Amino acid sequence: MTEDTELQHIIQRIKAMTLDDKNELQERHFDKFGVTVVTVQFDRPSSTFALVNGRSDKKFAFDDLDLLAIDVYEALNEFKEIF
Repeated sequence: MTEDTELQHIIQRIKAMTLDDKNELQERHFDKFGVTVVTVQFDRPSSTFALVNGRSDKKFAFDDLDLLAIDVYEALNEFKEIF
């Protein structure tokens, strides 16, 4: 998968969270080699995202989908380089 395609796939998954109105809190796991690298949460009432690092449990807030997608992409690639 090319870098552009990977980033587009991440963006599509995050956008899907904003469109799914079944729950007020949406959560998606982004894995590499079967290991959860980061988890993205979307809080519908506040329209904010949270990025949770799977290794450190640090949580970062985002209100911009594109910046969030770039951070997810970078975390996945950093993890891939470690393996």
